Amino acid sequence: MVLLSSDLYSREYRVSPEHVWERMRDDHPLFYDDIGKMWWVTRYEDVKNIFSDHQTFSSSTYDLTTGQVVGPTLISRDDHGHVVRRSIVAPDFVGKRLHNYEHLISECAENLIKQFFNRSDVSLVREFSSQLPVDVISAILGMEGDGGLFRSWVTDMIMGLSGSDELRERGLDANSAFCNHIAPLLDGVDNLSRNDHIAKIARAEIDGHRLTKEEITAFCGLLFIAGGETTDKAIANMWWNVLSDPHIRDAVLDDISLWDNAFTETMRRTPAVISEDRFVTKPIELYGCEIHEGERVRACLGAAHLDPTVFTEPLTFDLFRSDLHIGKENRTGISKDPTRSGHFGFGLGKHFCIGYELARKEAVMGSELLVEKLGNPTLGKGQTGPMIQGNSFFAVKELSVSFKH
Repeated sequence: MVLLSSDLYSREYRVSPEHVWERMRDDHPLFYDDIGKMWWVTRYEDVKNIFSDHQTFSSSTYDLTTGQVVGPTLISRDDHGHVVRRSIVAPDFVGKRLHNYEHLISECAENLIKQFFNRSDVSLVREFSSQLPVDVISAILGMEGDGGLFRSWVTDMIMGLSGSDELRERGLDANSAFCNHIAPLLDGVDNLSRNDHIAKIARAEIDGHRLTKEEITAFCGLLFIAGGETTDKAIANMWWNVLSDPHIRDAVLDDISLWDNAFTETMRRTPAVISEDRFVTKPIELYGCEIHEGERVRACLGAAHLDPTVFTEPLTFDLFRSDLHIGKENRTGISKDPTRSGHFGFGLGKHFCIGYELARKEAVMGSELLVEKLGNPTLGKGQTGPMIQGNSFFAVKELSVSFKH
């Protein structure tokens, strides 16, 4: 069957893209989408190469999305300036420093659970997964309790990335309100008694460079857009994967350490973001075709994760997968065990997600607390799995979950 660009914009593709991805990997590993005006790459090794080679495949594409709403951020830069800015903002989100925020994750999760503690039925996305990441980021930035306010702004900011003039205007208005709200926190940052993340990154200096107020507010906006929306969808997808299979559900309930496995396998099988775009910085040849400088390439990590040359029975959600690197992700994408491959849900190399450890902790700790406080969960009747939302999100829209002690 001939693959058409229209197949990538069909209702069938949004509901179940796996079959189209299979045709692309098998017969069209480099496919030109004449509707979106971009090249698609779907095989695992090709996607890995695109994410790893920032000199050839530039992430300046983000200037046309997040940059249009929150302003320039480090994710759209490939130069030394990216390294400097990342070195300033990243340390608090990894390793021992992140342990200092674990109590905030627990507190935010428990505060949400209190709101439906005496109920057996919970709308998991609306009442929990969409709220937890925003509440946690608010607390880390020193604005604990402002999560509800930020959620409304973040929703408009994310909708503003779509390209619609009307939605873009709403996104800009939301970002302006967001910047005005956090502006007071940009004053008095040299007071060493302040331990919030805004004060820490404002005081930090690398190679004689400190972030400007504009850079700090843009980074904070990026935290909410990237860290909030993607973690929300990852949690929801993970719960779908666990609860839609009784055997997996029982295994996780018997051994809570398996939530960690479930998160990793979710990032492979149903990643919240299924594609990322890059601009080509110089002419290259791939599969006998020349891609010109300045053209857009879409690296479809959702398809790459289902590459049967890398993962056995890739459509199967397997908690004990022997060919996947389980647990804490590796920025290089190279596992110490050559028989295991990593997922690309957090990217690779220079642009590897800053908040990857935070996202995992929110998903795992939040899930453990839900079960601990509410009891054993079961999926409500008539629930549907993940589908494509917008250009690159892949997630369940809602999950009705019943809990029973």
